[in-house]
Amino acid sequence: MEEKRSVDFSRGPNTVCFTCGGFRKVSEPRLYMIQATEDTRAGMTLGEWRDCPDCRAGGLLPGIRPPV
Repeated sequence: MEEKRSVDFSRGPNTVCFTCGGFRKVSEPRLYMIQATEDTRAGMTLGEWRDCPDCRAGGLLPGIRPPV
């Protein structure tokens, strides 16, 4: 009989994070109200950067898991 081996995903090759693409940050859009002139107010969306929640700002996910 063959022995079943437990795979240790913390070692070996890693996968680039699919959420941030290895950049370690994701953009979180925020709406800001700005005043361009005295009588004109406009909304503007700006991106604020935050740490990636999936890879915890590491850029990599442990192990390569092929599709079943």
